[in-house]
Amino acid sequence: MTNNWAEQKEAATTSLPIKFSCFLVKLFPHFLLVLIAFPVSFFYFLFCSRARKTCEDYQRHLISFAKNQGSNFLRKVNTYKQILSFSICLIEKIEGWCGKEKLSDICFYDDDVVELKKILAEGKGAFLIGSHLGNIELLRSLASFGKTGVDKFVPVTAIMDVKVTANFNKTLSQINKNSALDILSPDNMGVETVELLQDRIKKGGLIVAAADRTSANNPERSFKKSFLSEETSFPCGIFLLASLLKAPVYFIFAMRKKDISFRKKYDMLVIKSAVTFSGSRLERKQSQETMCSEFVSLLEKECLKHPFQWYNFYYYWNNVGDTSGR
Repeated sequence: MTNNWAEQKEAATTSLPIKFSCFLVKLFPHFLLVLIAFPVSFFYFLFCSRARKTCEDYQRHLISFAKNQGSNFLRKVNTYKQILSFSICLIEKIEGWCGKEKLSDICFYDDDVVELKKILAEGKGAFLIGSHLGNIELLRSLASFGKTGVDKFVPVTAIMDVKVTANFNKTLSQINKNSALDILSPDNMGVETVELLQDRIKKGGLIVAAADRTSANNPERSFKKSFLSEETSFPCGIFLLASLLKAPVYFIFAMRKKDISFRKKYDMLVIKSAVTFSGSRLERKQSQETMCSEFVSLLEKECLKHPFQWYNFYYYWNNVGDTSGR
């Protein structure tokens, strides 16, 4: 059994199921799509043993971590609920790129989003660090339609590896060409790429990257952190990039208010990193690791609040060397 996320094969081997899903999203209202997700998810639950096992692995870690925190919110493993939550998230991703998401469906809080909106309104940009907890695509799809709450268009550049979900991404690009625009692969990051990103930030753009998956090409280049009571790896590259861009860094989470819900209501959390990059090379490296620790701490808290919105379907803790394929 493969343990690295980049080695996983896409669940849909052709684009036909995804195209059919897009057709349904355009045709039916949201509540009906969620109803359809129940039997589809059950079918996936029955026949995809890898998804069941990786969900169970994650939930057992979460239960152990919660007990250490004095919480008993999650008493037993429920892998079907996590798979169903993922199906609803996929529906809402497609709806977002079809223009069916509204900014009014997003609940913002009195956190650092106020400062972020202010600098965007002033024509400045920022670096946003997210994860595969919740719906990180929500920001990009809303921004593609100018739905950001800022009185100007904010371009968003995403740093992501699209090979694992090639069919899904190709189909989305047919629905909304903006879904495939401004995506940079982390495989080709160099001096010129960093300069390009710095220029986009200077022009008021946002750079978005997920920091909960190690590099596909260099998984060994990682920080080892305790996450949900066990050591695992987080990519050095994202935090190195944060130090090079010389821009404000915000952690962002778009979480469905309820893990399973017929209503499209999200909480958007925006937390500014307290880390600054200065001093010697060693001090900057230490600052990168400190920022990684900030991210991991926030990720744990959001996992506790939304236990079934974790969408890393592979053996997450094995990436520090355990290759037993439990």
